[in-house]
This record gives sequence, C-alpha cells and structure tokens, in this order.
Amino acid sequence: MRKVDERSHVRALSAATMMATLLLGTLLFGSQRSQGAVHAQRAAAAQAVTPATLYLSTAQVGDATANVNAVMFDGQNIWVAVEEDGGGRVKKLSSTGGVSSSTNVGIAPLGMAYDGARVWVTDYTSSDVTVVSADGLVLKTFTLPANTSPEGILFDGTYVWVANNGVGSTFSNTVSKYDAATLTLVANYPVGLAPADLAFDGTYVWLTNSYSDNVVKLDRRTGAILRTYPTGDFPTSMAFDGKNIWIANGADTDEGRFVTGSVTKLRAYGGINLGTFPLGSTVRGLAYDGSAIWACNSMDNTFTRINATNGARLGTYVAGTRPRSLAYDGKRMWIANSGENTVSVVATSPQDIVNPAYTVGARSVYWTIKAMPLTPIQTAVDAAFSGLAVDPRAAPAIGAIVSTLIGDN
Repeated sequence: MRKVDERSHVRALSAATMMATLLLGTLLFGSQRSQGAVHAQRAAAAQAVTPATLYLSTAQVGDATANVNAVMFDGQNIWVAVEEDGGGRVKKLSSTGGVSSSTNVGIAPLGMAYDGARVWVTDYTSSDVTVVSADGLVLKTFTLPANTSPEGILFDGTYVWVANNGVGSTFSNTVSKYDAATLTLVANYPVGLAPADLAFDGTYVWLTNSYSDNVVKLDRRTGAILRTYPTGDFPTSMAFDGKNIWIANGADTDEGRFVTGSVTKLRAYGGINLGTFPLGSTVRGLAYDGSAIWACNSMDNTFTRINATNGARLGTYVAGTRPRSLAYDGKRMWIANSGENTVSVVATSPQDIVNPAYTVGARSVYWTIKAMPLTPIQTAVDAAFSGLAVDPRAAPAIGAIVSTLIGDN
C-alpha cells in the first residue's frame, strides 16, 4: 500500500483538490481503519518533534543466566518476573532497586497483575497461574492443562483475566476469569487464535488475538465478545491511556524494505481506528506515562516514545537486550530486558534516577550505570517514516521474524 506524504499535499494542493484527494483515499482504502491512518498521518506529520535526552540507570535482578521477562508496579514496589536456570522467580524491588523478596514460581513467568493485595503470575512454560502475597509467600497455584501457556494477565477491580496462548490444550484460544477475592476460577471463554494480552478501559475488557490479527472487546460479566476490530500483523501487548487503546503489532512490514512492528491506536468508545504507526522490529510491551506511549522494539534492543495525542515519534533509545515489558512508577519507566538479567530504569530528569547501594545477602550491590544521559538514535524506520501513519493492511512479515515471535510468545 502506497503511503501518502501529507505535508507535500498540504503545500501543493488547493482546498478543492484536498477534498478530492481525501475522497479518493477513502475509496482506495475502503475501511474505517485506513481512514483513521490517514487522519493520524496528517496530524503527526504536521508537528516537528525534538527528541528529549533521557536518563538511564540499570539494575541487575538475577544471576548471569537470568532473563527478566516482565516488570510491574503495584503502587509502591516494582515486581519483576525472572527466568533462571533454577526456575522462575518473582522478585519484589524497592523504588531504589533493592530485592526485598524472591519467590519460586514455575519455570518461565511471563505476566503479572496486582489485585490490591496479591500478585498474580502467569507461567508460559509450566502452564500455571501463581498467586503471591505482598511479602512473597505463595498463596495458591492454579495448575492448568498442559500446553495452556498462559501469558497476558489483567485485574479489572474484581476479576483477574488470563490469556491462554498455547496450542493443544482444552484451554487453548480462551481467556480465563478468576475471582480475586475467593481465588477461584470462574469460567473460560472462547476468543480468537493465540490470545496474548489484555487491557481494561473501566467498562470493558480488551484482548489481542495474535494469530487472528485482531482485538476483541469483552463483556466483563459474561465474557461475550461484543466487538472485533482488525489490527496490524501479530498484535501482542496493549495499553490504555484513559481514552484510547494502544496495540503493539509485533510483525508488521512496510513495502518489503524493512521488517518492522507498529502500534495501532483505537478509540475505546466505538473502536474507531485513529492510526497505525511504524516502529522498530518486534514490538512487544507498551506503557503510558500520562502523555506518551512507550513501546519496546524487542529485536532492535531499543524503545520508542510516542506522543499519545497524535502518534508522532518522540525518539528511539537504546535499552538492554530484548526489552519485553514496561512499568511506570510515576517518575520512572522500568523496562524488563528479556535477553539478560537487568531492568533498565529511565527518567526524563537525572534527579529522578536514584543510585544508592542496596544489600543482597551480606554484600552491597550498586546499579551498574548511574544516571547516564541517554540520547535518541535514528533507526532505519525513523529515517524513512518518522511521524507518519501507515495503512494497517501491510504485507505479512517474513518467516524469521514470525518464528521469533512465536517462540517468544
């Protein structure tokens, strides 16, 4: 699908010609989401952006063999899901990076949700969901059928929802609803293919179906699918900004030149597509900081900040190896690096990066990098498509990237 540079049209066309162009664009795209992409393209291209300098500190939260798959903020502490040779661990960190508890959970924990008192953890490999107390005690483990592979998890204020991503299980292609108060399974509801992540807009539960290339809106009482909306290729993570649902498309491509991911912006009310914006390779992991969406470009080892109003790219920055998950604590963005044993901690001001020593056993450990200025880099995608939205109906991604996504899903 050819992309339109709206800036050149605005300069060259009269008002009448612009109306004709918009009409032609509607006929060519033939869908609501494509119209939304053009609208977002115009808004993003109109605004010049000067990328900010951010500040980075890195904390090691596991041994040399560890991979940090997920990070979560509970309002006071940061929790990380760590995969180590000895098995899975959920670790609670203070705001300064100190490990205050470490709990054994399965083999490869991938997702976490906080219900106000306890942490719920999904384990993709061991196919279970573990409930951990605030002080790190295992309260209950739900052992699921083999190959259920639970991944995304969400607390909506009453229920905990889990996306069952596996193949060949009686739970496959379902979402499970648990009662947080009684620690019981309420029901499983059929959804699309390879459900991956969830979001809650205050009324409805949203779910990505990675193999179906769509997102569904669910009735939280009955689990019924109320609406289905198309996305880009291989949607994975989601974030809600108070008005819009942002969706990470892990394997979108563009004109055969770059293998990229993207994010799609849907207005929660009505599901109107407001644009799809190209990012780096294998987008997985989104978070909202009050003004910007942050996205992990996992295979690029970078993250990108996006203006939540118009989708303009605010800068792409180096992270750790294979960043996969983000959590915002009100001042800092914490990034789980799933290819190594670290979390990256990023802030817009050096004063918000704290670097005290903390104690692990009998020894003191310092953060490996202390408030290092982090300047934006320009990726191939940035150079070609900075600030431009694209038609979501791009060609399928090449097999290598899809295989990577499936293996890491």
